[in-house]
Amino acid sequence: MFEITSLTVSYGATTALRDVSIRVSSGEILALIGPNGAGKSTLIRAVSGVIKIDSGQVRVDGLDLASVSNGERARILGVVPQAQPLGGAFTVEQTVLLGRTAHMNWLGQARPEDRQAAHWAMSKTGIEHLAGRRNAELSGGEQQRVLLARALAQQTPILLLDEPTNHLDLQHQINFLTLVRELAGQENLAILMALHDLNQVSMYADRVALLVAGELMASGAPVEVLTEENLHTAYHTRVQIVSGLEGYPPVILPRRV
Repeated sequence: MFEITSLTVSYGATTALRDVSIRVSSGEILALIGPNGAGKSTLIRAVSGVIKIDSGQVRVDGLDLASVSNGERARILGVVPQAQPLGGAFTVEQTVLLGRTAHMNWLGQARPEDRQAAHWAMSKTGIEHLAGRRNAELSGGEQQRVLLARALAQQTPILLLDEPTNHLDLQHQINFLTLVRELAGQENLAILMALHDLNQVSMYADRVALLVAGELMASGAPVEVLTEENLHTAYHTRVQIVSGLEGYPPVILPRRV
């Protein structure tokens, strides 16, 4: 169980997150949504240890992550950042192997088991055929799969994804989110993923947490959180929830003025 309890984070005199509590179970995807500036990226950065927490706790199976070293945290949490250019000098295999850093000896030498984990991660993300390619030669969708493979190579029980489909075209968005959905089930991962596209949230997430101005406004199943009233309050935009095709979730559409 991955639990964030009463988390508060500030940037100087500005409170970015206030008393936020979220729980993610193994095998589950919780989508973190909210307007720009709501605190989604701040939450992920705070949980991953990049920025300081003012108060509150982050626990994994009862273990308070404030009590562990950075190396131990890297064996518990894997992070997929927002789309970003990867270092062109590195090959895909070298980049994925960086996910094994916390498992290597003090000389940073890759052992057979590290290479095996990297190849497993590349296989899971469908990029084994790119192992020898330079990052600069890859498309945006391929680079984002490399970042996911690097996080998978850490072999952590928890994945944090910060708007991973930004800047990807529709095909790569769907392929990426379908893969994440499969990994949650196959590897029993607890996944916290910030997303902007609410229809993708409805399609791929088990539960949703809606942040507004640094506070948790609503949390629950997509059908409970993605309501016309909640979305109007959070985004100041009128929407209409339309029942989808059989077997598909409802679709969120902007209301015509």
